[in-house]
Amino acid sequence: MTKVVTVEHIQASICSLTGQRIDTLVCCYPRVVHAQLLTHRVFGKNSSSSRAIPIKKAIAQMHEKPAQFIFTHKQKGMQGNVVDLADPLYTTAQTLHELGMWQAMALSEKMDQIGIHKQNAGRYLEPFQDIRIVLTSTEWDNWDWLRIDGAAQGEIRELAEAMYQAREEATIELLREGEWHVPFVTRNRNLAGVLEYFTEDADGTIEQLTPDGAVNVSMSACAQTSYRKLDTTVEKSEDMLPKLFNGKKIHASPSEHQATPVPELPEALILSDLPVGISHITRHGIPCSGNLHGWIQNRQLIKGHDAALQKYEEIDNDVPF
Repeated sequence: MTKVVTVEHIQASICSLTGQRIDTLVCCYPRVVHAQLLTHRVFGKNSSSSRAIPIKKAIAQMHEKPAQFIFTHKQKGMQGNVVDLADPLYTTAQTLHELGMWQAMALSEKMDQIGIHKQNAGRYLEPFQDIRIVLTSTEWDNWDWLRIDGAAQGEIRELAEAMYQAREEATIELLREGEWHVPFVTRNRNLAGVLEYFTEDADGTIEQLTPDGAVNVSMSACAQTSYRKLDTTVEKSEDMLPKLFNGKKIHASPSEHQATPVPELPEALILSDLPVGISHITRHGIPCSGNLHGWIQNRQLIKGHDAALQKYEEIDNDVPF
C-alpha cells in the first residue's frame, strides 16, 4: 500500500515533578482528513495555510508532491476495503484523481490571473494537497485508541500509526523546574547538569541561546509551518515575533508548543494561589495549562493571549493570564 503520510519527531520531554511526557511532531498528510484531526482538542498546532501560500508556489508544491489517497471499494457503511495497487480499479481511480487535480490547478491559476486573492483561489487546490502541521500534546491515549483502528479512514489511521511509532522511537529529556521543551531548538545537558540551548545562525555557526531566546526561536520556527525552508536563527525570531505579538490582536498559537515543568504545589492549594500559567486543576488533581496536562504552556504566560480572559486582567492585574 502506498504511504500517504510522513511524520518527523521533533522533541520529547518528561516533567521531573509530574512524570508527564510532552511530544512535538511535524506531520504531512492529505488535507482532506485534517478535519478529523481537528476534532481532538488536546493538540497545540500550527499548519500550512491556503491563505499564506501564493498560487504559483502552491501549484509547484503539488507538482513536486501531490496528496496521495488510499482508495477503497464502494460498499455499504462508512468503511470500504482497500483497493489493491495491482487492481486495474486502482489505476483507473488514480487517473481520474489526477485529472481532477489538473482541472483544479487550472481553475485556481485562472482565478489568480483575473485578480482573485489566494485565500479564495487556493481553496480549489485543497482536495489534492497535503497539509504540513507542527503538533504538540501531552495527551495521546484517546487519539491512539480511536484512530489506530480498522474502522478509521485509511489515511488518518496511517497517520496515527506513524505518530505512535515516532513517539516510541524518540529520545526523551527529563526536565526540571525552569527548563524548557522548545521544539526546533537543540538541547544539551552539560557536565554540570545544566540544560543548554543551541541553534544555528545564518552562516551555519552554532549559537548558544538563553532560555528566553530558546523559547523565542521555537515560537518563530513553529510559526513558519507554511514556509518551505525553516529558519531557526535569532535574527528570524526577532523579525517574526513582533508580527505575532506586537499588534492590537496577538496571534498566540505558535506559543502553544513550548512548555516548562510545573513547580511543586502546596497540599492546601486554593485557586487564587495557582502558580502563573496553570489554568486549572482536574478533578484528579492534575495541574493543567491550556490543553497541556502536567506542564505550564508558554501561551498561558503571555498577556492578552485570549480575548475571553482579558476582562480578568482589567479587574485584577495579579490574575495569572
